[in-house]
Amino acid sequence: MSAAAQELGIAQPALSKQISQLEHELQTVLFQRHSRGVSLTKSGERLRREAAELIRRIEAIKTSIHHDAEEISGTVVVSVIASLAPVLAVGLYSRVEQDYPGITLQVLDHYPEQSRVALTQQEADLAVLPNAPQDLPQARILPLFEERFHFVSRSTAENNTSPIRFAEAAAHPLVLPLHNRDLRRRLEDAARAAGVALNIKHETGSINVIGAMVEHGLASTIVPITHWLDRIAVGRITTRPVIDPEVPRIHALCWLPDRPLSPAAQVVRDLLEVEVQSLISGGKLSGSPIRDRT
Repeated sequence: MSAAAQELGIAQPALSKQISQLEHELQTVLFQRHSRGVSLTKSGERLRREAAELIRRIEAIKTSIHHDAEEISGTVVVSVIASLAPVLAVGLYSRVEQDYPGITLQVLDHYPEQSRVALTQQEADLAVLPNAPQDLPQARILPLFEERFHFVSRSTAENNTSPIRFAEAAAHPLVLPLHNRDLRRRLEDAARAAGVALNIKHETGSINVIGAMVEHGLASTIVPITHWLDRIAVGRITTRPVIDPEVPRIHALCWLPDRPLSPAAQVVRDLLEVEVQSLISGGKLSGSPIRDRT
């Protein structure tokens, strides 16, 4: 609390009073107090997500008002990795159509390597990419969210959803992306760090093929789960968080600093950030939001 009060530039008693008033108004406990300080309760975490979405929406409205004097139009091409494109595209198209009918939006689904090429060769104005600071250091980067890898298998009567150690997950017969794909590289790096081998039974360049093989029980896989949320909801597959070690991946919105964004591309950039936070808040995108700009 002391550190938070200092960051906000107010006295700690005043901050504590404001929190108490907010908890009273909402009729819920937002913070769990303990010897190490405080942590968010489930209600507090939900309030944080909803407030973040509201703040980002206000920023998008400011952008809209700022550009009201001019009719914003033009074509904006956004490259998104294939596992995220369907989730991001639906809401983004709706936002653009509703608020900026003069903008023609084109969303392309690519593997990360293809997205990087599309951006650097000016075939795309914006790209949503994992591991951008390492793989695309020349780009301007807006971190969006961090996702965690899960062990994904066909549903069974038991349906164990408890965390699974990386070594145990790696020992199962696996279907994985090809060795030059970003997902595969992340898993191979984690396997080397843990001193274990991946039991690779099948390889494919298609995430849809991976899904079909897992559903038919031919193999399991280790992947982030946004692409799989619909299958999880209807009980066709089971997922378990991978631990010891966890395997994280950060996605960022990227553009090239030597290619100024058009007003239309700036609008889409801001709307895309709002859409990502909305999807996370609504449980349609598996991840934790990140707010730092680099």
